[in-house]
Amino acid sequence: MFALGKPKAVVGLDIGSSAVKAVELKSVGKTYKVAAFASEAIPPDSIVDGAIIDGTAVADAIRRLFENKAFKSKDVAASLSGNAVIVKKINLPVMTEAELAESIYWEAEQYIPFDIQDVNLDYQILDAGTDGKGTMDVLLVAAKKEKIADYTGVISQAGRNPVVVDVDAFALQNAYEVNYGLDPQSVTVLLNAGASAININILSGEQSLFTRDISIGGNAYTEAVQKELNLSFENAEQLKKGMPVDGASYDDVRPVLHAVTENVLLEIQKTFDFFKATASSDRIDRILLSGGASKVDGFAHALQERFGTPVEAFDPFKKIGFEPDKLGVHGADSLVPTVAVAVGLALRKAGDR
Repeated sequence: MFALGKPKAVVGLDIGSSAVKAVELKSVGKTYKVAAFASEAIPPDSIVDGAIIDGTAVADAIRRLFENKAFKSKDVAASLSGNAVIVKKINLPVMTEAELAESIYWEAEQYIPFDIQDVNLDYQILDAGTDGKGTMDVLLVAAKKEKIADYTGVISQAGRNPVVVDVDAFALQNAYEVNYGLDPQSVTVLLNAGASAININILSGEQSLFTRDISIGGNAYTEAVQKELNLSFENAEQLKKGMPVDGASYDDVRPVLHAVTENVLLEIQKTFDFFKATASSDRIDRILLSGGASKVDGFAHALQERFGTPVEAFDPFKKIGFEPDKLGVHGADSLVPTVAVAVGLALRKAGDR
């Protein structure tokens, strides 16, 4: 049987270190609407630095997500980030697609610090060398096979079918392009601050100029509060989000949060400095902020102050229809910042490269 008609929709599944989030979209004319949406917490330390430590706990959380009958597709797109993923822009002599396909492994070996046998490679031609310089830019993406197997394994264990494995930073870019369109004149930073990592993707038009994952996130805030005020992880997490707990108030916690933000800004500063040193332009026109940790007291303001750049919340549903009440989603306001990656993944199709 040949598959005719539209490529099949997939469920975008963002497996984060504090929660798993799933989004399924359906096409409505030229745009989309959310057909199903769910988020499920996972126990602390089930995923550490992007590595799945307790596969059973993660698979159980995914299974619970899909108890929501609104999800129709069994096919899932997931994504990776962190030190098991390498994204590099390389410059090669101009060649045909067929020649590139033949030589890419040999070329990639020079840029990848892992054994080439241990990674899955993907690439995309960014600029086909029409400027007469005789070279072309290629975006190279390598992910450790072992890490891919861990993520696809928990999805299969939960009774779903993993069909696409993407990279967090590019899933973010997908969600951005659909909601905000392309502006080749401006340089936009997509900054997604999750529980254990911050994904940064710097874009101009549809081209990703620079990506980096920083291994610090919302958990660093929680751990600092826990240590400073001698609280359990759960209580520290609550307090971080502005909910009072016995024996401590939000005023007690603010200075601790602001101190951690200083450390986070230092890492972001290093990323921007490196980008500016390697890119042809050193301007950044705006920062779009997503992820649960982006909501920490004063974070957006501190970011804007430090870099003198407009900072706004990234709305993954700016042009995508989302009716939380109809979908039975409670507390949508606090969930929306955390699902940009899942929305970007839901825009993929089975069989995509």
